[in-house]
Amino acid sequence: MGLPFVRDGFAVNCPLCDPNLVVRISDLVNFPAAAPGQGMEPNGWAITGLPANFLAQASVHVRTGLLLGFAAEVRFTPTRFHWDLGDGAAVDSATGGASWAALGVPEFSNTATSHVFRSTGRHTVVLSVVYSAEYRAGGQQWRPVQGTLTIAAPPIAVVVSTASTVLVGQDCTANPSGPGC
Repeated sequence: MGLPFVRDGFAVNCPLCDPNLVVRISDLVNFPAAAPGQGMEPNGWAITGLPANFLAQASVHVRTGLLLGFAAEVRFTPTRFHWDLGDGAAVDSATGGASWAALGVPEFSNTATSHVFRSTGRHTVVLSVVYSAEYRAGGQQWRPVQGTLTIAAPPIAVVVSTASTVLVGQDCTANPSGPGC
């Protein structure tokens, strides 16, 4: 039946406040979780043999609506990040990663969310974020929702190429027979 709570000065019944009620992730049809975003460093390309750094944009957010026919709030919290890197490899992380600058490391450094591509080509990278959820109604405390929800970000295309450096003593115009000319 639910527990009474006061709303707008009136005592009303709160079925969602029943401590024995189990709310499942499938009950949250009226509460769409925010789609995550993703990016990478360098933006859209990678060099074979060097780390590319992948980043996720997902945060805790609250939605309001009707839960089992009653007004409620649902809070989504990202708990796991999974990148399918398009080359048969994957990266799993408890965080969405950080840029090289934010980590205070040089470009092409290994990070918790980086990957080294071994061959050239075009790859489609897909990020999936796993969210846990909690709900509350009638000003009550947050209560857990049973299960998790996985939402994919729009895919990004990555072009993987090779790179080489050449040391020269002068420019090739001044010394056309120099190394690399």
